[in-house]
Amino acid sequence: MKIIVYLATSANGMISNNRNVPDWLSPEYGQGFMAISQRTQAVIMGKTTYHILAPDYLPLKDSGSLVVLTHDKDTVPPQANVLFTDNSPEKIIAQLAAKGHTEAVIIGGRQVVSAFMEAGLVDEIILVVEPVLFGKGLSLVEEVEFEVPLSLVAVEKLNNHTVELHYAVKGK
Repeated sequence: MKIIVYLATSANGMISNNRNVPDWLSPEYGQGFMAISQRTQAVIMGKTTYHILAPDYLPLKDSGSLVVLTHDKDTVPPQANVLFTDNSPEKIIAQLAAKGHTEAVIIGGRQVVSAFMEAGLVDEIILVVEPVLFGKGLSLVEEVEFEVPLSLVAVEKLNNHTVELHYAVKGK
């Protein structure tokens, strides 16, 4: 199964500001976020990302699979396509493959990205670099031990200030 990370970052590599409010994101990021979610029909995210998006901004409403990594598995999902789980990345991929998915997109946050990167399961990373710097915030990955070489696939200017960097994970 192909796993893609799709995230916005500040110019200094933060995926969230200290306020944890996504008011710095461009409309182009939102459009790309929705497009890749609709294409893959399988979206993986952490609990914080879920709480920021739910219920009005979830990228899949009635179709596809939304996987939310959380230790609070007793929460009742508001939609039939939402799965709250603390399974390993490998088990999540197996569950999605069993439902017929051939690719999935990770849309946040850093613990999820770190877990899938550390497990060697990410194939592509798409970063939308927004024109802002954060003194405090969340970095793309946690402080974990891995080094992943990337190969630049494409660079696209999305508007007068925002660029999209598309990388392939080397060796995948």
